[in-house]
Amino acid sequence: MRKIKVFLGGYINYTNAQNLNCRAVAEYLDKDHFQASSLTTHFGRHEKFNIQTLHCFRPFSISKHIGFLWGIIKCDIAYLPKHIDTPLWVLKLARFLNKPIFSTIEGNVTNKSNMNLISLFGSSRRMQDHFSYVNHIFAITQHLIDQSSSVLNIQSKPLYLGVDISQFTAKISEELTSIVYIGRLIERKGIKEIVQLASDYPSISFNIIGSGPYKEKLEDYNLSNIILHGLLDHNNINLIFQESDLMFLPSRSEGFPKVILEAASAGIPSIVYNTYGASHWMEHNHNGFIATNLDDVKTIINGLRDNPNLLRITSEGAVKLAQRFDWKNVIKDWEVVINELCNGK
Repeated sequence: MRKIKVFLGGYINYTNAQNLNCRAVAEYLDKDHFQASSLTTHFGRHEKFNIQTLHCFRPFSISKHIGFLWGIIKCDIAYLPKHIDTPLWVLKLARFLNKPIFSTIEGNVTNKSNMNLISLFGSSRRMQDHFSYVNHIFAITQHLIDQSSSVLNIQSKPLYLGVDISQFTAKISEELTSIVYIGRLIERKGIKEIVQLASDYPSISFNIIGSGPYKEKLEDYNLSNIILHGLLDHNNINLIFQESDLMFLPSRSEGFPKVILEAASAGIPSIVYNTYGASHWMEHNHNGFIATNLDDVKTIINGLRDNPNLLRITSEGAVKLAQRFDWKNVIKDWEVVINELCNGK
């Protein structure tokens, strides 16, 4: 049986959300039915992959065009998640060659922040022009479907991203002694609320993983229970996870933070806010916690300290949540999409 050739339009040797997704899809697609190809870049890590790749050399501004041309010509279908970085001529060429394209929306499209997709494109018209060449547009959560369907032709069901649970060691927490945060250290992510919690709960340690301009302010607070780790690889993140019992993500605007699944893989439930549709994939007090404001967060923390059994229950539930989104399971939905697009459905 002829394999379907899938071009994954990312740079799989460079750490970036879309690149890592392409790498995971390449790894987990059924090798008996699909043949994946992708790109690497000169400013990424030097690695060998068990799929076909084209290396984008210096100058990158030229070689990336060669890479996309190579990918579109050789494929049967392309997954192109890097919207701003994918040249429009690539989409037009795929349309001319009758090569179907699908993509995912992973963040805010129309909200008022300056990080929404319309702002990144420069205008709604330019964004819609780009996506007019994409056969199927998927959002990664139901919330993003509800938010984006008025401006883009989004498919009615999410195409979820996954997590490689084998990278993390699951453990079940029974006492709340440490809270972890992973993400950019910028004010928009709500870092001030972590400082407030650290001040209110001096007996709880707060492990902060990430970098950004707010790091100096965190250091200036001089709180002994805030531990700054900087950027870490998965092996070192797993070590911090073994010391952590709960994750707190204070951002009010997200897609589906991958770190929630990574923490869940280690048995760590997360506290998130209810502003980006967490209730579609998380069950409050079962595999995580959904709050409306900081007072809610404190109520949850107090409850976990008073009732360690609740922490154990949600820790066990978090592991099951991660298993549900294990790439080994999620990839089956991707394979259905690829097959249906290639068969003209």
